[in-house]
Amino acid sequence: MNIAIVCAGGNGERMKTKENKVFLQIGDKPLIYYALKTFSDYDRVDAIVATVGKENIEKLEDLIAMYEIQKIIAIEEAYPTRQESTYHVVEKLKRLGLPHPSYLLIHNAVNPFVRHSELDECLKAAQEHGASLLGFEATDTVKIVNQEDNFIDHTPNRNTMWIAQTPQIIRFDIAVRAFEFACINRINATDDSTLVEAIHEKVKFVPCSRENFKITYPQDLDFARQILSSRVKEKSYWYA
Repeated sequence: MNIAIVCAGGNGERMKTKENKVFLQIGDKPLIYYALKTFSDYDRVDAIVATVGKENIEKLEDLIAMYEIQKIIAIEEAYPTRQESTYHVVEKLKRLGLPHPSYLLIHNAVNPFVRHSELDECLKAAQEHGASLLGFEATDTVKIVNQEDNFIDHTPNRNTMWIAQTPQIIRFDIAVRAFEFACINRINATDDSTLVEAIHEKVKFVPCSRENFKITYPQDLDFARQILSSRVKEKSYWYA
């Protein structure tokens, strides 16, 4: 069984908006619509769980009903961090006895443009190796900086640097061990694959288009609208 966890608990701080950015309009629909619809129409996903702030649960329920999004089995209240929110879902699925082997496709609601073909490759890699994620090569030189004095500590080889995106797909038993280990050892990470690495499991990196990016800042919305416009002209659905 494959379950998509769509994480939508952000507060819009970097987007400089008072509302959760997942409800900002792209084209004629809220941003979160595109992620939910992509997984709803993906034939290899059996169910979808969304996490969102308590104040937005009803709003999300109305959106799902309005656009007739299928496969939603739960909307869970988001915790202060994405990691805590996802851990809550993992533990709930564990209590429900999710069958083995199952896979979790953990995805940012603000990554609206992942294609089904990319999901195919990422899921194939996870089934072979236990965990995988989508991303693309870094084009800029990255500097590791000492946080105390802002002097450069070292410069890693750019050829080995990749930008992580989502989904990050993890076999369920590995996800349980990874999130529980992080909880016990107070490990806080900015993505799910880091927790898998912490329990010494391998994660396969799968290249994807740069259009599968996380919308974070106001200027990202303009780029997102350009992508959507181009894809709508190209195909009847943006995720094909």
